[in-house]
Amino acid sequence: MILRNIAISMASVFLANSIFAASKDIKLAKNQVLNIGNLDDPKTLDPQKCNESTCSAIVRQLFEGLVTTDLKENIIPAAAESWKISADGKKYVFTLKKDLKWSDGTKLTAKDFVFAFQRLVDPKIASDQASLLEFVINGKEITEGKKTPQTLGVKAINDVTLEIELIKPIPSFLENLTVPNTSPVQISNLEKYKDSFTQVNNLVSNGPYKLIYRKFGDKVTVEKNPLYWNNKEILIDKVNFHSITDQNSEFSMYETGQLDITGTIPINKFKQIKAKYGSELSNHPYLASYVYIFNTQKAPLNNKKLRQALSIAIDREIIANSVMGQGQRALYDLIPYGLKNYSQNKLYWQDWPRAKQIEEAKKLYREAGYSPSNILTIHILYNTNEAHKKIASSIASMWKNNLGVNVVTVNEEWKTMLDKRTNGDFEVLRLGNIANINDATDFLAPYRSFDPSNDPKYKNPEYDNIVNQALQEMNPQKRKELLENASKIITEDAPIAPIYSYTSAFLKKPYVVGFQKNSMDKYSLKGVYLEERKIN
Repeated sequence: MILRNIAISMASVFLANSIFAASKDIKLAKNQVLNIGNLDDPKTLDPQKCNESTCSAIVRQLFEGLVTTDLKENIIPAAAESWKISADGKKYVFTLKKDLKWSDGTKLTAKDFVFAFQRLVDPKIASDQASLLEFVINGKEITEGKKTPQTLGVKAINDVTLEIELIKPIPSFLENLTVPNTSPVQISNLEKYKDSFTQVNNLVSNGPYKLIYRKFGDKVTVEKNPLYWNNKEILIDKVNFHSITDQNSEFSMYETGQLDITGTIPINKFKQIKAKYGSELSNHPYLASYVYIFNTQKAPLNNKKLRQALSIAIDREIIANSVMGQGQRALYDLIPYGLKNYSQNKLYWQDWPRAKQIEEAKKLYREAGYSPSNILTIHILYNTNEAHKKIASSIASMWKNNLGVNVVTVNEEWKTMLDKRTNGDFEVLRLGNIANINDATDFLAPYRSFDPSNDPKYKNPEYDNIVNQALQEMNPQKRKELLENASKIITEDAPIAPIYSYTSAFLKKPYVVGFQKNSMDKYSLKGVYLEERKIN
């Protein structure tokens, strides 16, 4: 259920001061147009298909689900006005706000949510996020093609009442519904335009903004939706999400006033930027991990000892502190630092001196069948980004110097890389995993044998069983133990090499008011506005 990250992704913005109008000192700029760096083109704007940060940032502005979270990760109402949970924890009944409308003026009803939920688990859609609903009655069976989407345990009691039935109580289910993949889509819009429903002039949405422009390699533009239920708190009239893959170009656009907020900052200019723009720089940890995925279904990476050797040969401290150097933390566990109800596992070699680690990596490399006379050649696939390039070059050098591996680094555009990921057309793949919810299952569940997000094609029945138990365990302490046991198993099997736990570094102009991050990099533009610039 993790969200794929293209880089150090866009920041979260929440209402920082909902009573701004009460202050006589605040003057809104006449032109409320916000320009944001979005790192690359979104692969899709379909809420059920979105599985990466560049689309999620925009989908959250176009669509709104039943519930959302605030800055402190409390679950708060969105399209739903209220909800009730049965005593056994298996039935959720949501009451929608009255008079909700789509951006075309038609009525939004509970049937639109039913339709969207059925789409999410439909194997024809093949959503990476289908597991959000796997514990809804028939959810898993539908995803596996054993039952039809219409049998999903979700129904509209009437236009404003939605009922969801689970096969058993799940501690994280309500939090699952804060993920944008559970947003509604308009039935008639899908029926009319089918796969082209997300195109400009076709898309009908229910969020604070509506789509007016999209050009690949340029930007996506959304404008204020006057029919949104909470329109009075939407002060930005238009938002341009600029697709900028080059970090230095993005920084130049910020300096020249073409951007109000960057998606990230150039890693080679961090100290310079901190010195010059310290008051405009935001930099703090968030719940995401930078990882290398090994394709375990293809030789030679179906060899566990080889994967372990490659993982140990990576000096994470150098990557985190020297290559990146923005406060990232070296990561050895699959789970990033900071998740609730979880403590990091420690690998048997983790605290050894570096020389001893390298000897262990060499031993495992030899046991895997490689030597100076039988040299491994391997390809690292990463998407266009200066930081990813530097990391790939550094790891290639570590593998060459420590083990003698010949490494070929392969750069692809974001969409192409995601297609290769989906098709399993890679040996080693760079990814960033961002938490959808503050729960370790969000990082562990995708690597179960049957999960569509299982990029390394990892298979371990013991791991599957423990994760499934954790998903259903209502006792927090028992759940914690299960989560840590599952993480220990997958970390030792090494289908993935965790490298570092993320920080989010971005620049924001001082006249942008109300822009803040939460721990999962989610954002809303409610209450955010541009202040009239002071002339010196």
